[in-house]
Amino acid sequence: MQLGQAVKNVGRLRFIIAVFAKHGFVDVVHRMNLGKFLPGRLGAYAEAQADKTVPERLRLAFEELGPTFVKLGQLLSTRSDLLPEAFIEEFTRLQDNVQPLSFEVVRAAVEKELNRKIEDAYSYFDPVPLASASIGQVHEARLLSGEKVVVKVQRPEIDKIIETDVSLLAFLAGLLEKYVPETRVVGPVVIVDEFFRTLYFELDFIVESNNIIKIAENTIETPEIVIPKVYRNLTTHKVITLEKLEGIRVNDLKALDEAGIDRKKIVEIGAKAFFNWVMIDGLFHGDLHGGNLFILPGNRLGIVDFGIVGRLSQKSRDQLASMVMSLLIEDYENLCYEYAELGAAGAAIDFEGFQREVRNTLSPYMGLTLAEVNIGRILIEATKIATKYNIKVPGDWMLVFKAILTIEGMGRTLDPEFDLLAMSQDLVKDLVKNQYSMQRLSKELLWVAKDAAALLKILPRQIRWMFRKFNSNDFAIEIKSPDFQEIRNQLDLNGKRMSLSVLVAGLFIASSIALSQGVGQVLGQYTLPFVVYFGGACIFLVAFIFNIFKS
Repeated sequence: MQLGQAVKNVGRLRFIIAVFAKHGFVDVVHRMNLGKFLPGRLGAYAEAQADKTVPERLRLAFEELGPTFVKLGQLLSTRSDLLPEAFIEEFTRLQDNVQPLSFEVVRAAVEKELNRKIEDAYSYFDPVPLASASIGQVHEARLLSGEKVVVKVQRPEIDKIIETDVSLLAFLAGLLEKYVPETRVVGPVVIVDEFFRTLYFELDFIVESNNIIKIAENTIETPEIVIPKVYRNLTTHKVITLEKLEGIRVNDLKALDEAGIDRKKIVEIGAKAFFNWVMIDGLFHGDLHGGNLFILPGNRLGIVDFGIVGRLSQKSRDQLASMVMSLLIEDYENLCYEYAELGAAGAAIDFEGFQREVRNTLSPYMGLTLAEVNIGRILIEATKIATKYNIKVPGDWMLVFKAILTIEGMGRTLDPEFDLLAMSQDLVKDLVKNQYSMQRLSKELLWVAKDAAALLKILPRQIRWMFRKFNSNDFAIEIKSPDFQEIRNQLDLNGKRMSLSVLVAGLFIASSIALSQGVGQVLGQYTLPFVVYFGGACIFLVAFIFNIFKS
């Protein structure tokens, strides 16, 4: 499938390879056996870039290749467990270098999606975009009823462009793992698969609108947090209409002070809301930064742009609570056990070595006050060590850790005394206690009892049916295995070759007998039976040799 897409889109593949070669990755292109796709002489692409580092060159290549690669770089910027810090720093600088869509194109896209004239949906629609990015752009508008809104419009055909690029990325990732072994520790194939799933949801504005509505419902008891209203009658898969939040950006400290905003209170509100989303709801904003946070009148915090969200199951939330509790009580051994269970570690890992390295790396934090400990940084450092010991941490977890790190950095910018770990410890302790509460245990026992009852209901019938089959005359056990199928195929192939070799030998023997007897019609110097037998033997011999080389 991936090879077929590569062949089908060979023009785009050539361009991608040429861009990487231009930015100094000719050697990698050749190692992947893709040198034949490089147009012209190699010298034109292997230009000297001694003044640029490898991470910088890779970032520039991603920017030149457009939306899909920019989004991939932004995803990689959250994977500090897999990539060195230099790459992370470069990927966080990735910019969407795209020209804004003309208003005519935007109008056509909106009218096609909403199935009505733009004037029939909005009393005002600003032709100049508020922001323009690789996936789409945002315009300010006003509803017929007078409310101020923002309208995000997806770029026409961007979904097809991204689908093509992701298929080619999957093809290239497979070649990287095959021919460039040092990339296997990063896992290019797994990263592309994770990237596809993330981008698939980001391209669907219906999914984004549902995420906004769910998070708003989860935050309804916290009036200090403002989530924009979704206008569903003006929202489709490629257009989304949201309430416009007007306030001061959270990173504009001068404006906040001039407006008399209580920065300490804002930080406390935001941190508590985030921990509630992660620890209790399991659905959280995955791209919290200064550009997505606004301070509204009344010391309220407005949050926008829910294209990227993270999800944690109940089990994952329990594990995260246990990990944070381990940090609170400085129990790094339990922290390692949680990582091992989280990353589905096999029995072959050096668990003692993992524990020892975590302890040595994190021991400098022991004895510090909570205010001096950066919980996000500790979790990311521990994740890096886990990766070294082949404990693969799921992408959603890195989204959580990166969000915690960002919130801590932003929080201490607004309030130098901000202490996320101390703020979260009461909530975490309650969550850990809740794991062993009678109500929780009763609920889990109820599910166990339900499953056991279902099993007991069908077990006698299954046992009776098993014995009936066992006592039947045609009873047989069928064992299926990919290895058995391979053996069977090999036996079939060997049998065919044996038959062919016997046939060839028989024809050569028959030709020898015919030659010695000299009986039959004469063709030149040889009799007809000899010519037929010998010719047939040669034909089947050539077929036999061709079959061996082909397989």
